[in-house]
Amino acid sequence: MKAALVAALVLRLLAVAASDRLAADVLRYRKVADHVLDVSWNPYQAPRLYPYPPAWVWAEAGGAWLARRTGLSFAVLVKLPVLAADLGIVALLARAGGSGPLGAMAAWGYAVHPASLLVGGFHGQFDALALVLVLLSLRWLDRGRPDASALGLAGGIAVKSFPVLLVPLFAWAAHRDPRARLRYALLATVPVALALLPYAIHDLPALRRELLGYRGVADFGWIGAVRGLRWLAGFGLARGEAQHWPLLVAAGRWLFLAAYATIVVGVVSRRLRWTAAEATLGVFLAFLGLYGALSAQYLVWIVPFALLRPSRADAWYALAAAVGLLGFYDLLAPGVLTAAGDPLLPRGVAGALWVTGASAALAACWLRLGSLVLGGRSSAEG
Repeated sequence: MKAALVAALVLRLLAVAASDRLAADVLRYRKVADHVLDVSWNPYQAPRLYPYPPAWVWAEAGGAWLARRTGLSFAVLVKLPVLAADLGIVALLARAGGSGPLGAMAAWGYAVHPASLLVGGFHGQFDALALVLVLLSLRWLDRGRPDASALGLAGGIAVKSFPVLLVPLFAWAAHRDPRARLRYALLATVPVALALLPYAIHDLPALRRELLGYRGVADFGWIGAVRGLRWLAGFGLARGEAQHWPLLVAAGRWLFLAAYATIVVGVVSRRLRWTAAEATLGVFLAFLGLYGALSAQYLVWIVPFALLRPSRADAWYALAAAVGLLGFYDLLAPGVLTAAGDPLLPRGVAGALWVTGASAALAACWLRLGSLVLGGRSSAEG
């Protein structure tokens, strides 16, 4: 495990150092931090800058505060919590796999995974913070500590809202008694609601607009693939924001919700014999495969949980994600990989890589989900 941790640390430090600039989401983080430090403590009053639950704003404001007083780079400081979360994921994967080769394979798989390196180290997105808390929640659940598990899940939801999808599945796995399951659900959600309460009291319309108004971006997923294929076919590059794809985003939302409901019912009825970790992977695969309007960072969601249940498809997904992300960042997110205006590749090549990688990653998600469902049904029938 130590070697994997060292490799993860070195690779991410190199990525952070190579992308020490205000670009893309890191620039947005700085704008939010300046708003909080200079204008208002409420980040939701900064339009179109903070669509997250309340925890991350403290990393943004803390990074800017330190940068102002020390002269250190904000772009580096704000990525350090993400780096720490990635190291935590490596350690937890190693422990989850035990002392044998499975644990080492999982730890190394995440340490060198291109999606994690690109999304966390270069892009600076912080999904790893939510993912490490979900992994902790799973670990505590397996060890018979349901209250700790619920609070760990609450921490993940407070960072990014997507772990809320796991609440009914984890509550069901944690207890047999309905009142105890309700206790789990409340412990996993009420702390987040309380953290949001001051912002709701201060400016409820702003909170509702920023937190609930975000519908995704068609950079990846099946809508992202449609967008890219239209561009390659010569129809121009459409905007990626969800409001430009209302019918497809609505279709994707209902497709995912139908699949999610099916998963929950299948697990509760034991028609799907999934562990909590497998249910986590299944829900995230369904989201990536069906919702459609995905930002680049969503590609990291499945990585730790797929490594807990390794498959040959994982290498395919890693390659597809790497190709898609490299093309996407070079074409549509200038400044993430190189200085803005200094692309690595010709525009057409970068676009072809983006569309090819996005489509291949999508296919990998569909195949992985199908395999997981078949395995869960076979276990139930057996």
